[in-house]
Amino acid sequence: MPDYDIPAGAAPGAHALLHAVREGRAEDVAKLASPLTAAERRACLPVLKAWRKEVRDDRTEGHLGIREALWAAGAACSSGVAAAAQWLAAGELWWSSRDLTPVLDALGDREPAWLGQVAHRMAERRTVARDQYPLIAALVQAAGCEPPTTDGFVLGWELRVGGSPVRKSLGEHPFLTVMVPRLFEVPEAGSNLQYVWDHDPGWAAALAGLAEEGRLSRGMLLDGCVSRLSRETRLGLVRGYLTLLTALDPTEDEYAARTLTWVRMVPDAQSLAAARAQEVLARLDAAGRLETEHLVEASRAALTRPEKKIVRAQLTLLDKAVKRGGPGTEELLLAVTDVFAHEEHSLQERGLALLIRHRKRAGGAVLAAVAASAGQLRPDLRARAAEAFGDVLAEETAGIPEGDDEDEGLPPAPLPEPLEPEPLSLAELVEEIAAVPEGSGAPVRQERVLGALVRHAHADLPGLRAALEPVVGRWKERWYADGHYYYLGWHWLPSLLASVMGAAPEEELAAARSRVLESACPHRAVGLVPLLRVAEIAARLHTDPLPFLLATPTWSTGTIDPAVLVERLAAYERAGTAPGPADLDLALLRLDREVPPGVVAAAAELTSPAGRRLAARLAEGPLPDPAVFRERQRLGLRTPRPGVLVRTEAVAGHEDFSEPFRSLLGVYDPLTGRCRCGDEGGELSTQLLALLPQHREIVAARMLVRFAWLAYDESIGEAADVLPVLAESGGPAGPATHLLLAYGLGARRPEERLSAVDAMLVLAARGQLDTERLGRDVAELTQLRRLTLQRVVEALRELVRTGAYATAWAVLSAVLPPLLADEAPHGLPAVLTLAADSAEGCGARGSVPGLDALAARPGSSQTVKQARRLKNALDRTD
Repeated sequence: MPDYDIPAGAAPGAHALLHAVREGRAEDVAKLASPLTAAERRACLPVLKAWRKEVRDDRTEGHLGIREALWAAGAACSSGVAAAAQWLAAGELWWSSRDLTPVLDALGDREPAWLGQVAHRMAERRTVARDQYPLIAALVQAAGCEPPTTDGFVLGWELRVGGSPVRKSLGEHPFLTVMVPRLFEVPEAGSNLQYVWDHDPGWAAALAGLAEEGRLSRGMLLDGCVSRLSRETRLGLVRGYLTLLTALDPTEDEYAARTLTWVRMVPDAQSLAAARAQEVLARLDAAGRLETEHLVEASRAALTRPEKKIVRAQLTLLDKAVKRGGPGTEELLLAVTDVFAHEEHSLQERGLALLIRHRKRAGGAVLAAVAASAGQLRPDLRARAAEAFGDVLAEETAGIPEGDDEDEGLPPAPLPEPLEPEPLSLAELVEEIAAVPEGSGAPVRQERVLGALVRHAHADLPGLRAALEPVVGRWKERWYADGHYYYLGWHWLPSLLASVMGAAPEEELAAARSRVLESACPHRAVGLVPLLRVAEIAARLHTDPLPFLLATPTWSTGTIDPAVLVERLAAYERAGTAPGPADLDLALLRLDREVPPGVVAAAAELTSPAGRRLAARLAEGPLPDPAVFRERQRLGLRTPRPGVLVRTEAVAGHEDFSEPFRSLLGVYDPLTGRCRCGDEGGELSTQLLALLPQHREIVAARMLVRFAWLAYDESIGEAADVLPVLAESGGPAGPATHLLLAYGLGARRPEERLSAVDAMLVLAARGQLDTERLGRDVAELTQLRRLTLQRVVEALRELVRTGAYATAWAVLSAVLPPLLADEAPHGLPAVLTLAADSAEGCGARGSVPGLDALAARPGSSQTVKQARRLKNALDRTD
């Protein structure tokens, strides 16, 4: 506990002030500090600064009062503006103060100009200005100066000023006219504008009302609103500024005065803002106040946006404008042809129908544009355009090839990269450790650091310690507390460095090893293996240090070349070194599946127990793959939307491995209940893939539980890195791998969906993608309501954009039969549209169960129209 000692030579007045601080009497600070001389106040500062360091860790009874008194006393004793501002901004002090009276009283004898300078100095720091807005505002009012207008101060003002009723609170605030214009300029400001309550119409109505009263400039509010909408991308803020715009209810003249801004909002603004701009321009056009050139510019921008609602609305607006006729009709029809480049079939169809409807108004320029753009239309629409526009279009599109599924042009499968055989130099090692203090980063990078530490410790331990001293010293405060290394046994790099530096007691290392072995389970293996290796290395560091590690990968996937491992064990035998059990186990798990006969013969000549074990492994062939079983979760409180997981049997021969490898290779059943570790799912980490680079089904099965939540959770960011690495790993790509892809295609975050597409391309290029299995998985998870079809379609659309029509069709042709056999799910039109695009793109033929019946239904809904289009594509005989 902090002592808060007062120096023996302190003057009586200073002693009284310091005593009040350590007793937490903040209310007495001002009257005790007031009679002190400048010299006495300066004498108190070193003591207060020392106490400030101690109070950071003080959680004893009364510590909040001490912090509050310390905050006020330090302010009273600081004579310079910079020093006072820095003291008042100290986070460990101000957070405990609910009442500003003590600190304001302590500053009560200062000149107003000085107080204003302190306030503006504090406002320069964004977080301080936002979090300490009440204090800065009080100092501004005491100084009688202009308020700061920094971003942080504006955010703090917005956060705290809006009491109920908002209009009264804003109207009475002295900073109103200074702060409101800045709301439109500060990036994060305006979040309160979107809220409306039953008892209060909120900020937007309040600002509009104050403009009616003449308290605020209406033009400033309108200009700020339109300017912010044109560049803001965050949905909540866009909604807020749209709410304000609605509350202001601009007149036609006010809209017309900002026509160019509305036009230029259409291409890049957030979708809600672009839709509002479109509505405004439609209103101006109906009133005859929109120039043709502005309508054309807005139309060309709107027709290329991905939002179907915006494109449809713009085509409707163009249709009305063309019907009116006039000198600009040709330009408007030319703009319509831009929609041919849109990837949505229904929008292409709508644009083509508009042009056909007004073909009598189309001159030579329009016909030429239609002919030039017709190649972008889907095949069925190209045929319709040729029929409507005659021979000139037929000649233009005659050379466009039909889809061909013989040569899809998939990107080449990535090959594993050989790793640098030379270890890191001492200087490179120190640089790596300084850059990655907790041992994070790619698995291969970690392995290089670990291997280099072992080699340099064996070659020259004193030299290694001397080189590492500056780095370890810099991070020691972070790792070391209360007489021991806080991270020992939990993070591999701090643990190993503590051992290398001779600072880790042997009993603590032994305890860390025991914790690892006691907590071994399939879920925690990825974290336990590195810790076990560190404990193993540390235990031999000062008695029988290892010359190098056996399990250092030779390939970027984490795989080890069997010939290299034979050479390493031969070197161990020549040196009389016994390998670490964990290091040997990991090396055996990382062995490549392909072993040349010469390597098997070389391994047979090894004589040590470890050598004989390696020779037997190579002679028997790769470690067997476990039996895997695909199973549905049961409906329950914890699984209101059951998913599909994979159970794996134990790998034959897993008993030969030590823990935690034995648990990793043992039975894994995610449906029988929670593991004794309390976890329900495995790691989403490339670290786990590097442990078993040739057995991806074992890894994939353990990732599925957490992966299954990707459709709901935005926080699982590691999944974006995992899928492509999984695709590049070795071993069969079975049920678990394909289920991971299915969950990834339907993930909530675009990053995971794109990584699933990347993984599909890799597996397809390697001939390991089972499209029928993947399609069935997607259909089943959709019917279980674990995935939404719209997200899956967005992901597969990215696959089509790469030109992989045949791959996309192969997946979708397996998705459709279960969906068509059941009640039509939401998103079926999008699936049918993409399926038709893919079938046309690759020239697919054949049939899909249930498609004929759907296509034969009456009506013109998108579901029926796209079903007919797909059927026509599959029935073609040319």
